[in-house]
Amino acid sequence: MDTDRDIQAVVFDQDGTLINTFIPAMRAYSAVTGRDIGLAELEPVAHLGAARNLVSALLGRPATDADDDAFHDALADAVAGVEPYPGIIALLRELREAGLGTGVATNSDARSAAVVLGASGLDVLMDTVVTVDQVSGPKPNPESIQLAVRQLGVSPDKVAFVGDSRADMQAARAAGVLAIAAGWGQQTPGIPQDGFDLIADTPADVARLVRGVG
Repeated sequence: MDTDRDIQAVVFDQDGTLINTFIPAMRAYSAVTGRDIGLAELEPVAHLGAARNLVSALLGRPATDADDDAFHDALADAVAGVEPYPGIIALLRELREAGLGTGVATNSDARSAAVVLGASGLDVLMDTVVTVDQVSGPKPNPESIQLAVRQLGVSPDKVAFVGDSRADMQAARAAGVLAIAAGWGQQTPGIPQDGFDLIADTPADVARLVRGVG
């Protein structure tokens, strides 16, 4: 694949790419269900997208507004003080200073994304944030990336997407953007070697790969 592109914007997955939210999320799901929730129970329902859908599945009944509030209150407590992965803030500032657009396309719902991005200060470094409740389904559905690209006002071939999962890379390729695997990411080891276009070992490498500004 020709990776010598004039990249004008970079879109990121949120959870496991910008910030490690897996432990805070499990704590929040545990709080709302009243039992310890681990990855073994969470992973099979992760494809359901919005937190309310996952809470419903874990409770075995439709989640109420009170359940939804309890989850997000617990998430806010759990994520407070959790820092983005080392180098992420510097990368985003560098990209923006170089004139590149920045965005998020996440399988989180809008309320959860606002909690996570707001707590970590990442919200002010993004030109757009697209959440799963704005599209018909979570990645590998490419719609969230496609919507982010449209909101950034650039063509797909001038956009790179950075993510840590097989679904992220599948969505990126389906959206026609450059698929960059986050080498530091939570799930990146599970991506097959032919499943991405480039791999960035560290956040600093993203800038070098997309624009030569690193």
